Amino acid sequence: MDNVFDFFEKNKESVIKISKDKLSATLELTQPPNDAGYTLKDILALLDNNGIKQGIDEATIKKMLEKEIYESPITVAKGKLPVDGEAGYYTYHFRTKMPSMPKILPDGSVDYLNLELFESVEAGQVVAEYIPATTGVYGYTVTGEILKPKRGADLPPLRGTGFVVSEDKKKYIALKNGKIEFRDGKLEISNVYTIAGDLDLSIGNVRFDGDVNVLGNMASGLSIVATGDVIIDGHVENAKIRSGKNVILKQGMQGAGTGYIESVGNVSGKFFEAVNINAKGDVNANYFLNCQVNSGGTVTVSGSKGVIIGGKVRALQCVKAHGLGNMAEIPTIIETGINPEYVEQYNDLNKSINKVDSEIMMLLKQVAAFEKPDEEKTDNPIERTKKIDKNLYEKIKQAVVIKKRERDRYLREKVIMLEAINNMGQSRVIVENKVYSGVKIIIDSEILQVIGTYQSVQFIRKDNKISTLLIG
Repeated sequence: MDNVFDFFEKNKESVIKISKDKLSATLELTQPPNDAGYTLKDILALLDNNGIKQGIDEATIKKMLEKEIYESPITVAKGKLPVDGEAGYYTYHFRTKMPSMPKILPDGSVDYLNLELFESVEAGQVVAEYIPATTGVYGYTVTGEILKPKRGADLPPLRGTGFVVSEDKKKYIALKNGKIEFRDGKLEISNVYTIAGDLDLSIGNVRFDGDVNVLGNMASGLSIVATGDVIIDGHVENAKIRSGKNVILKQGMQGAGTGYIESVGNVSGKFFEAVNINAKGDVNANYFLNCQVNSGGTVTVSGSKGVIIGGKVRALQCVKAHGLGNMAEIPTIIETGINPEYVEQYNDLNKSINKVDSEIMMLLKQVAAFEKPDEEKTDNPIERTKKIDKNLYEKIKQAVVIKKRERDRYLREKVIMLEAINNMGQSRVIVENKVYSGVKIIIDSEILQVIGTYQSVQFIRKDNKISTLLIG
């Protein structure tokens, strides 16, 4: 054809349609007169004249021409949607979650020898890497417009201590040997004080801001005070342990009546004999003999020989054991739930919260006085002190921070205690095997003195008395 455009102008039946989103275009060719044909060049020129600039499918057009496809709309151009970028993410070169439960041995007891409590790292080790967000892939319309993708969202830098960040802000490198944890979006690498052998008089008492791991035994008369976990691989004699987290005794403890464990978290061990235990969390063992135990959670005695004999074991929520007492009817007290002492502690806690609130208000007033503009200052004692001691202002601000932390700790304790009070009546004692005479069960201050023998039973408080339910 000598003048294709003249032909198309005179024959309006050939139609080009562009979709609303401009991502496709169709061509419906009219039957050419006198067997005249179209060339690829003709069609490309026609498309260009109608604004079709991008994504043209020449193979389809050639097929239309070869097979003489007329009077039928065929898609001859396609646009491309943009591909949005991927969000940034972190890869961690350590386990961010450790097993929450120790291994249960075939006899049902708990294996405290092989607990995995934390992941260790070495100084210089890359512990995390950041993979930045991508920009995505641009798209286009058939009319040649560029479609911009959305860039993926970047994540904020990791917070925490014990590491440095590379210059390109992608690698997080440990500054020290120690324990690594990732909790609540924070990466923490803390020191672990490891005693390679026994903790005895050659080492003395231990006080450490972090975790303490004794690979041997702990001798009588010594103490450990740690802000983190305390893990002892060997036996513990008549000693004292205080932990800001958990206490794990992989063997057990013979406390001779004065051995003591205090823990903000959980306490667990293979056995405890004549030990005083005070834990805000759970307490777990394979047996207790003549112990005084106070747990803010659940006391669990595992295994086919998991018994509590003698002493007093108290848990706020539940006591679970294979057996209670023995045939000799040794006095054994098992208590759960709320008692008057607990309510008194709750009231004392409220008093402590009110007291620290008053102290914070007083300190904040002093801070405000220091921060008054010069023209508002008065000749009061605080202003005179400010002129004498510039450091006092910073000391007062630090005192505010300390008091606020103290209040937060009290408030967390209050939430836990209030929940326990509201759940009064839910606590119970569960025994899989035998309960012997000489055992006293106390639930929410209600008392049941066991006479005779119970087998596979659950003790609950109902209608202001202790009832029993058989368990199968």
